[in-house]
Amino acid sequence: MREVDKFIELRNELALKLEPAGIYAQKADWDFYTNSTEDNMKKSQKAWDNYSDFYKDEKMYKSFLGINKESLPKHEQKQLKDILKSFDEELNSGEEKKALRDKESEIAKKINSYVYKIDKNEISKTELVKILQTEKDTKIRQKAYETKVKAGDLIADDLIEFIKMRNGFAENKGYNNYFEYKLKEDYDVELTLLEILINEVYTKTSDKIKEIQNKKYSELKKFFNVEKLENYHYGILLDSNPEKEVNKILSEHNIELISKKTYAGMGYDIESLEKEGKLTLDLYPRKNKNTHGFCFGIEPGKDSRILANLTNNVISLDTLNHELGHCVYDLGISIGLNYFDKQPASSAFTEAIAMMMGDIMKKENILTDILPEGLSEKFKKSLKEDDANFVSRSLEIIEFEKELYKNPNQNPKLLWKNIKKKYFNRDEQEDNEWATIPHYLSHPAYYQNYFRASLMKAQIYNHLHEVLGNITENKKSANYLTENIFRHGAEIEEYDLIKILTGREFSACDFIESILN
Repeated sequence: MREVDKFIELRNELALKLEPAGIYAQKADWDFYTNSTEDNMKKSQKAWDNYSDFYKDEKMYKSFLGINKESLPKHEQKQLKDILKSFDEELNSGEEKKALRDKESEIAKKINSYVYKIDKNEISKTELVKILQTEKDTKIRQKAYETKVKAGDLIADDLIEFIKMRNGFAENKGYNNYFEYKLKEDYDVELTLLEILINEVYTKTSDKIKEIQNKKYSELKKFFNVEKLENYHYGILLDSNPEKEVNKILSEHNIELISKKTYAGMGYDIESLEKEGKLTLDLYPRKNKNTHGFCFGIEPGKDSRILANLTNNVISLDTLNHELGHCVYDLGISIGLNYFDKQPASSAFTEAIAMMMGDIMKKENILTDILPEGLSEKFKKSLKEDDANFVSRSLEIIEFEKELYKNPNQNPKLLWKNIKKKYFNRDEQEDNEWATIPHYLSHPAYYQNYFRASLMKAQIYNHLHEVLGNITENKKSANYLTENIFRHGAEIEEYDLIKILTGREFSACDFIESILN
């Protein structure tokens, strides 16, 4: 029997065990995030422990080790590498992995049950965001910001301890730290190449970004009548920002319906997907529910779910369009693929699709029937500022995480302050705002996927627009996306898929141009 046939037979045997266990564990995660009780946390932990147990089969591990990697095609070589990594982690580091999973769940439970308060009055995270966007009273703004940061205070020490645990695990695998380990092992991204990409974007856009930032800071100082801006001044939507007026209009509309209509314009019937049980939407805040927004790809091609905490405003419309982008990708993956390919081409690629769909309200005409013409055009033009702000935000988050994993014994508050000053030119007080970023807990080294995705989304959208025109006004869009991207799952590597789709190598050019021009 040929080596490739041996590998495929063995891979498929393992997949038969992993797939149902993975689906069960994803559902347990969904239950925990939508209702963060002690019981649901334990069920989630147990489900993932059971999934991991399949990688403790020493006989099967030795069979995989016996396959000559060099005799396999490139894609199968990568699959073998990933499978061997999973076996190695469980057989040689199983207890460490379980300790990491348990620690993450412990911290998640703590933050999920945190209650935001202003003057002893409970507020939801959605209400907190609204206060920081609209409240003019600086005393109330300061209290809102402080209750946000207290959520970080609650888990900051736990996160530092967790980072040290993760570093210990990575060092045992031959890496300098867990950030570099995750970057390479989970996302197949070389740190040096990521840094080259970051430097290219930052070098070419930093002058424009600083120009945009300085204009905004001048407006804020004038609005609050202060010489120096504090942490709690930022985030308010000034009259010059069209989002403020758009929020007023959206407050009288149902963004769930707007989003469903947007996807209908591309050829997706969201309500039918719900009735068929392929799509589940849990969209509104309640007690014991995680306060962030996620897509849970329970079973590719068959079952995808969204957890969100919506209100009728721009942020929530962006969130819902974004998460639905993940969902249609997941549901478009061919069920005929092998288990290890039943996932998006990469984490960055699915984020590119989702971010592109989040942008769609500023790229196309989904709001023109409810917005005055002048406001609609001004709102669309604000996408440039969004992208500029995203460059600063993503590089801030990536660099902070990279540096903290390099040295978790340093003062994280000071590190956060210094990096914020670098990318935002803001000299603020030290605090634990960094610990409020959910990815540091649940998705370490993940934010670089958003950064790379922002470059991908520009290249992908420009190609789609050339072929389809406005994608939300062409019902062939859904089929085009499925046939040319989604159905392939992970059987085509991310940069190969970009080239096949657009006819060009992946680059930052389209994104950089969108900021500069």
